[in-house]
Order: sequence, then C-alpha cells, then structure tokens
Amino acid sequence: MKLKKVIAVLLAAAAVLFSVPVSAAESPAYGVLAAEEPVYQRELTLSELEEFYIMADTDTILDPAECNYTYGEVSVGGVAELCHVYMRTFVITDVEDLTIYDMEALAKRIVSLVKRSSASKYLKCIAKTYNARISRMVQAPGGVMDSVTVKIFIACGEKTEDRQKLKQEYIAGIANELMPLTDGQRFIRMNELMLDGRFRYDMTYRHRCSAVSLVNDGAGVCEEYAGFTSLLLDALGYENSVITGEVGGVAHMWNLVNVGGRLYHLDILHNGPINAEGEHTSVLRTYLLVSEQTITSTHTISDIYIDQAETALYDYIFEGYPEELPYDGEINGVRYIFAKSNTTLSGLEELYSAAGFLRVTGKNGTLGGDDAAGSGCTVDIYVNGVVLASYLLCVRGDADGDGLVTENDVADAAAYLLGDTDGRGDPFILAADLDGNGTVTVTDLVMIADIAEGRYTEPEDGGDETEPGAETEAEVTEP
Repeated sequence: MKLKKVIAVLLAAAAVLFSVPVSAAESPAYGVLAAEEPVYQRELTLSELEEFYIMADTDTILDPAECNYTYGEVSVGGVAELCHVYMRTFVITDVEDLTIYDMEALAKRIVSLVKRSSASKYLKCIAKTYNARISRMVQAPGGVMDSVTVKIFIACGEKTEDRQKLKQEYIAGIANELMPLTDGQRFIRMNELMLDGRFRYDMTYRHRCSAVSLVNDGAGVCEEYAGFTSLLLDALGYENSVITGEVGGVAHMWNLVNVGGRLYHLDILHNGPINAEGEHTSVLRTYLLVSEQTITSTHTISDIYIDQAETALYDYIFEGYPEELPYDGEINGVRYIFAKSNTTLSGLEELYSAAGFLRVTGKNGTLGGDDAAGSGCTVDIYVNGVVLASYLLCVRGDADGDGLVTENDVADAAAYLLGDTDGRGDPFILAADLDGNGTVTVTDLVMIADIAEGRYTEPEDGGDETEPGAETEAEVTEP
C-alpha cells in the first residue's frame, strides 16, 4: 500500500512538472498553442464550465482577448486542413475524486460538453473540430487531486475579427433595409436577397464552414447558408438556432426561428432550385417559416433536435390578414373599435378584410361566424396561434353586451345615467354614450330607444340616417 501511494505521488509530481497532454489526433496547430502561455485563464467547476459554453455566444467563446490563436494545420476527420484555431484555458477545481488515470476520460468528457452546448449555436456552422488537453495537474496533501488545467481547442473556418467585420459592414446593411418591414415582409425579402444570385451552391461540395467565405467567394453549402441566415436573424433581433438532419440521405443544416412567439423551420438554401453550376434558378417559399410536419415531408431531423423541432406547429401565413385594425378610440391604453347592432364575427371579418384571422371572445367564450358580437367582447387578430393585436368592442346602443339593441339596453342606459353601472366598465358606458359627449344622458336614452324600435339606423360611417326622435313620413292613400 505504501509503495502504491509513493508511486501515485511521484506520478502526480511528474504531471505538475512535465504536463500530460490528452489528444485524439495529431494536429500541429494544437501543439503550437498548447506550448504557449495562456493569454487568459479562469478558475471554475465542471458545471460552471458547461454553463459558460451553454450561455456564451460564438463571439464570446472565440474572443481573441481571451483565447490563444493560430492559423495552422489541424486533422479534420483524418485529413489535414488549415483552420483558424482558438484555445481557451480553464483551471477546473472540483476534481478531488479523480486520479491521473482519469484524465483522458475527463478530456473526452469536456470535448463532449463543449460540442453538445454549441450544437444549436452559429458555432455549429463554423467549427470543424474540437479538442481538449489536460496540461497541468496539482495534487493536494494526502494524494487528493486539487485542480487540473484544461486547454480547449476549437478549429474554425473563419476568424473572429473577420466575422465581426462582416456583421458590422455587410449584414448590418441588409438588416437596416429589412428592419422597417413587417415580420412577413422581412422573411420574404430575406429569402429573395439570399437567392438573387449573390450566392450559389458550391457543386464541389467544399465545406468552408464560414459565412465570411460565403460572402467573399459567393459560394457555399448548407453550413454557410444556415450560418449566414443565423447572423442575419441575430441582427434583426430574432431568437434562432441551427438544426441538423438529412435530405435525401445527405447531411444537411438549416435554421429554427422564433417569430411572434412561435417556432418555425427556415431552410433558405432549399427554397432556391439550382442548375448544374449551382446557380439558383428561382425563388420559392417551400421552406420559408414552416412547421415540423411540413419540413419532415422531405427532411429528416437528427435525434438531438427532435424535441425542439416538434414545437414548430404551424406554417407561417404571409398574406391575407391585417397586422392591425383601424380603431376608433383609445382609453387608458386600451384600443376600441365600434360596430353596429347585430354585427357578427363574419361581419367583422368582412368589414376588416380579415376572413379567418379574427377571434372574438365574449363572456361565454369564443364566438362562431354567425354569433352576434356584443359590447365588451375582445377582438383579436389571431394568426397561427399568435395574437398580433387586440381590441375591445363597443356596439353602439348595446349597453348590456348581448350584441343587440333592445328595450333592455334602454333600461341599462338609464341605470348608467343614474350612476348604477353594476360593475360594468368602459365598453358598456361607451356603447350607451351614443352622442359621444363623454357621459350617458337622456338624449342617449332616446337614441337607444329609437334604434330598438327601428326608427333610427346607424350607418357604417357613424352618421345619422334618420334623426332620432323624429317621425318618419310615408305616403297615405285614401281608400
């Protein structure tokens, strides 16, 4: 036992003095960086390390101020490639249960968590390979491991400074053009821009792993198209991620994007059919903000993304609905629209050219097409499960909220006149205030009674067709 303890102490001491690299493949660039003194080093636990990679964006992970950098040769799938290589250095402190014999497994575990945490980031589009080396182990008294120093390498297809310049100069210009547009218009235009001939599909299937190269070379494959799309979505403020799978048995990458609280699949590359030179011959919307059901008609989603991808429940509807309604007034930040007695949901849809995109909710639930909409109902522009805008409805003369004007409304309006609102708020008071002077008066009661008895009809524009309280004239023929 004593001999084993002595050997363990000697091995640990050797680790401190000579370092123990752990590497899956020969990559000269890793050796160059590993020999350098870290430009920045932070101390944390394994769980904090994982949190860092989960939370940090690509520019932070590959920050030149905190990473050692070189452009050199790396083994990618057994093939030597020139890459932009970044090395981050961490001191891991919660390793008291480990021995020096566990270091290779620890390095592999760290590589796995880095790859897993970056799987949905832009980093996924540009990273060619990952690696980790345990460069220093410190043993506390009693033979317990105190800490290990880990150097994490990511070999990429582009340099951080080049990506930042691309975002500031090229992508920002496109984002500024799209920003004034509505959501639907932005994505239609984005689709057109990316397929207008500035980019082509690289028929040599070279994986540059760089949105910078896509712009500079004018050519790329799915990683570049998905990566560029992700950067543009970032610039426009849309929460988004990348997703991988297959199309026709070939590995593929595309985007998921949150628009108005809903997730949609976005595969711009496959919206542009190509010719033999890889040039886009037309601009389609086949995969422009679509559901999981639509995308899986041709795409197979990788297992790790299935739960995320299945939350895309609807295809986005780009045309045929208003994004807001012309409203008649606003009180305390609440927007109101006014309607005539016996206006149905179908009537509102026709009035606002919004068939299929209005939801009217009253005290008894959601209205059907032929149900009368009453004062106090909520009118929503409702598209793919998302409320784009919301309004309260006032039906002129409908003081009780049933959508009709009857003698009951005269009684309710009289109660409002006397200050007894029975807990009813603005929509009902506004409905009873037909002359619009801000309060319910006797004049309003007379007008409501005239509507109830058919002596007065309010036209669409709110003007009078028949003077309230006036006798209607008719020709009388003596028998």
